[in-house]
Amino acid sequence: MKTGIFIACCLVLLQSCETINDTNPATGLNDVPFLDAWIPHDEYASLLSNRWGDEEAPIEIFMGRNRYTGIVEAQGSGSRYHARWSYKLVLDGSDFLNNLASSNLSAQVLDRSMLRTTLASHVFSSLGFPSFEHFHVFLSINGRNKGLYVQIERVDEDFLSRRGMPVHELIKIGFGTRFSYRGDMHLERFFTSVIPKNGNLNNMGDLVRTLDTTKAEAIFQEVGRYLDVREYLRYHAAASILNHIDGFSNNLLFWKATPDQPYSIIPWDFDKVLFDGEEVGLYGDNDIIHSLFRNDSCKALYSRKARAMLDTLITPERLFPLLDAESRRIGSAWALDPALGLSGFSLERETERLKQLIGARRAYFLEQLGTLGEL
Repeated sequence: MKTGIFIACCLVLLQSCETINDTNPATGLNDVPFLDAWIPHDEYASLLSNRWGDEEAPIEIFMGRNRYTGIVEAQGSGSRYHARWSYKLVLDGSDFLNNLASSNLSAQVLDRSMLRTTLASHVFSSLGFPSFEHFHVFLSINGRNKGLYVQIERVDEDFLSRRGMPVHELIKIGFGTRFSYRGDMHLERFFTSVIPKNGNLNNMGDLVRTLDTTKAEAIFQEVGRYLDVREYLRYHAAASILNHIDGFSNNLLFWKATPDQPYSIIPWDFDKVLFDGEEVGLYGDNDIIHSLFRNDSCKALYSRKARAMLDTLITPERLFPLLDAESRRIGSAWALDPALGLSGFSLERETERLKQLIGARRAYFLEQLGTLGEL
């Protein structure tokens, strides 16, 4: 008898942690699609018990009157430490969910506002960088509401093909990537050749070697053979102003359109943009910027690009209306999220906090940018 009571109590506690789909108000959302996902019980249990593996499970998703099938697995590295998981979703056949056959369902665990991806995507796309598509969705799995997620387009061959971007190489970098052979650094440890899939990292190796060995006065000429230096400085300035702490040795990809062209940058994954637990200062720390800043012209160009962004793009007038509009659009879904609105948080306060962080970064750069030449 006592055992039965204990089990019943456990079930009540478990069900209270997430919203169940009986008369689920999330099905009535208008501005954010409701994803009603179903994973066979045994496969879902196996997926959840293999947090660090590449365990896959079949999934069936209903969005309105549409039905999709595919494969799902846990996604992310640091995010797997959190109770609120993110997922990689690959649909079967010719299915497209929000026009995407392969995507991440990102819980954005470090962004309670759920606005950072929209904000950073606007900034980087306005600067001319290829931008991944993203959609807010409300996810339920096996009858339990997981909450508001951001469906993010994966950067792969399909990403480039959809944009008519020719590709010779696409290189993905991992956590804590080094761009220097000084110390214990092996290319295969930090870099993955997404395209082609032959593991050839020779061009990236040439870039790293050139960053190490080129004299300061030859930076533009020599490093420029392997990396679009001016574009990279523009990227690094924007990522630094936005305090994109993962944007210097993790969340970016290197794309080479043809064998003779230098690498360009594709920004990626913005949940730590304007992260308030760590400051990158006037420039994020990596071996690339340290090498480029040996050249005074690179410092001056970085400073000019940063000031232009602060004058015309990363401004309250440009960004605050965007945040307000997106906050209104996702507000009803945000309020139904078990980890957000239903846990007592306020989207209005989170949006205001984001605006304050933008203001603080602007003030810091406008005050300190003139000191860059002294470094």
